[in-house]
Amino acid sequence: MLERNDLYIGYKLIEDIHSPNHGLLLKKGSVLTHKEVRRLSRFNISISSYMDVLQEPRQAFYDHVNKQVNQFKSDFDRFGEDQSRLKIVESDVIPTLTKLANDIDIQVLMLSMKSHDDYTYRHNIAVSMLAAKLATWLGYSDSKVNRIAFCGLLHDIGKTRIPSEILNKTDKLTQNEFAIMKHHTTFGYTMLREQGFEEDALRVALEHHEREDGSGYPAGKKSEEIHPYAKIIAIVDCFHAMTSDRSYRHALSFYEALIQLQTDAFGKLDPKKTMTFIYHIMQSSIGSFVELSDGRQGVIKFIPIETPIFPYIEVEGDIVTTATSNLFINKFTDPKEIDLTEKGEWRGARK
Repeated sequence: MLERNDLYIGYKLIEDIHSPNHGLLLKKGSVLTHKEVRRLSRFNISISSYMDVLQEPRQAFYDHVNKQVNQFKSDFDRFGEDQSRLKIVESDVIPTLTKLANDIDIQVLMLSMKSHDDYTYRHNIAVSMLAAKLATWLGYSDSKVNRIAFCGLLHDIGKTRIPSEILNKTDKLTQNEFAIMKHHTTFGYTMLREQGFEEDALRVALEHHEREDGSGYPAGKKSEEIHPYAKIIAIVDCFHAMTSDRSYRHALSFYEALIQLQTDAFGKLDPKKTMTFIYHIMQSSIGSFVELSDGRQGVIKFIPIETPIFPYIEVEGDIVTTATSNLFINKFTDPKEIDLTEKGEWRGARK
């Protein structure tokens, strides 16, 4: 019986793969997604026999993301001169990004965005891909998932109108500078409207900093006034920003960021969408090693639907829950938690 080819989703081919009658099936450089894996399975091709022509998924994904960052940087900076490129991005690039986002492990996705270089562009791509994941978890159709991902890619387009000395400042912004930065929402709305983009993209650019309780900006809109796509972008925008290292502050861990999201789910962010995001992110942590507040090591075993931020953890042969044990997770100690330094060398993640 053919082994499960889907174990190789995310791997990249470094050579062509041909069918038994020598026809070309997949070209060198292809990244294996569900579609490509099903195609190989139809020809009864076992991917394990091609291990010598596969590149492991983490590096393949990093390479693909870096390529997209460089291309998007060019398109983003030229906005207004040639908006046709962004239309091509929507039709050609976004479907690929959403496939990769939903096929790749969440930790690999986030690690691919950890570089300090080109933060603004990496943030936009990360938001796009995380939005695709959340939209999928919420049950949106494929076409709407792609549309939400595209809106996520453009959500900060207005930052191209913010002075570079503010946008790239290495210290925390002053009150006046932050007031200027807030204008990126209205700038983005105006830019997209002038270029004929659709209403959902305009609303996301304008409203992704609005909050359910009316405490956001630019207009202080409340829950029912905010576009549903903007609510999705707001959640993943916050999550990626909190888990990203900046020159003026350290990144939060996944768990710390999720705790903050849960707090914000009752007042600032859409509660149903936020709790769906938290649940699925925590689901991806099952099997991960953690250090508890009492210093003991444990393994996450189960994520309850109602309280996903309080997992069941196996510790020294017993199952405990952080909801009732007065314990909390200090940090993840799983070997998968690695970081990429500015020099491009692998090291243990900073906690």
